[in-house]
Amino acid sequence: MIKTTFAALAACTLALPAAADSYTLQSAFGKTLPVLGAAADRFVANVAALTDGAVEFKHLGAGELSPAFEIFDNVSVGAIDAAWSFAAYASGKEPAAALFGSVPFGGEPLQYISWLNHGGGLELWREIYAPYDLVPMACGVILSEAGGWYTKEINSPADLQGLNIRIGGLGGDILSRLGANAMSLPVGEISTSLETGRLDATELSFPLVDKLLGFDKVAKNYYFPGWHQPAGFIEFYMNKGKWDALTDAQRTAIEVGCNDINLYTLGVAAGAQSEILQEFRENGVTVARFPDSVLDALRGAAEEVYAEKSAEDEMFKRVIDSYRAYGEKYREYQALSALD
Repeated sequence: MIKTTFAALAACTLALPAAADSYTLQSAFGKTLPVLGAAADRFVANVAALTDGAVEFKHLGAGELSPAFEIFDNVSVGAIDAAWSFAAYASGKEPAAALFGSVPFGGEPLQYISWLNHGGGLELWREIYAPYDLVPMACGVILSEAGGWYTKEINSPADLQGLNIRIGGLGGDILSRLGANAMSLPVGEISTSLETGRLDATELSFPLVDKLLGFDKVAKNYYFPGWHQPAGFIEFYMNKGKWDALTDAQRTAIEVGCNDINLYTLGVAAGAQSEILQEFRENGVTVARFPDSVLDALRGAAEEVYAEKSAEDEMFKRVIDSYRAYGEKYREYQALSALD
């Protein structure tokens, strides 16, 4: 009888999920932001399901444990287990990291994620983060952003001179070459800064996200295309010690979870912009493309920035050369396949 009881208990124990390990996942974004907040929640739920509850991430909104620009250091030392962030935030330490957030005047999202997973991009990214004991991957593919909100019309490159604009990373470096003053500001300060004149312009995301911040109430010129981010990645990264302590199956669950989010974020955003644009127009916003002369000037400035940073930083050169080489092969087939 006792043997039978022990056998039954053992069977029950084997049938139960593995004991859960809880990990902090600090986001650089607000939990209520469209697409980004929901994607993090979906990722957390999927990883828990795929690991039968053995790996549980606690999704922490912007600033709950760490300010956005300090998450990298905090995960590096193991004070926080994992991050949901944007790679350009690490460009102060590693200039090449910016190229894993976006590539100004680069290709569309499919080219970007294809290069990352099949053209050597991920290996370079992990090489960059390895000295910091971090293991990164894309965990969200972002649709092309808007070019930004402006309180005045932009009709020529001269209109960018002296413009105070909230933009970071490589986009800020490029605009600075045309005489603009690129600034970093927390998201919560943007609308007030536009209203008071501290800012003349800002970029943030695509219409679905921009609507939440009320930019259409304080700036009436909404420009496209998002030359600074024709495609983007949200990054997940984990402290290497914590990552290595996971089982192979658990690490695979995280990678599969991120691949799901890559498709989810792109799909949920792709068809959700037109109605928002119409709302903006009804609120008196002019939705327009930048003039060709402005885009040409920005493209020229981008080439200067790429050349300068490649000369200064070997890893930056390796990454941009890898991206461009893959892009040449990618675009050849796309051009042959085009119907127009």
